[in-house]
Amino acid sequence: MTTTAEPVVDIWPYVDAISIDDLAGYALADDGLVQHVYQHPERRFLHVLVSTNNADVFLVVIIDLSSVEIYGHYLLNLLELYQVTPEFDQ
Repeated sequence: MTTTAEPVVDIWPYVDAISIDDLAGYALADDGLVQHVYQHPERRFLHVLVSTNNADVFLVVIIDLSSVEIYGHYLLNLLELYQVTPEFDQ
């Protein structure tokens, strides 16, 4: 259940400083949209999924709730993770 819409940490300065190499050829979506936020079951970490130019790829920023700071980031590519080939309408 969402109890607040206020961000725990402003992730955008961190996101802006991420190397283009970390995005593996993808680009962040122009709208700066946080697509999803997941909380670790032990409530220690938040995983903030930032949209890219591919609907199946996200920049995940991890927030450590115990120190209220950014822990790190990684690129989540669901197609690679699940070894799925996208289906396109022809």
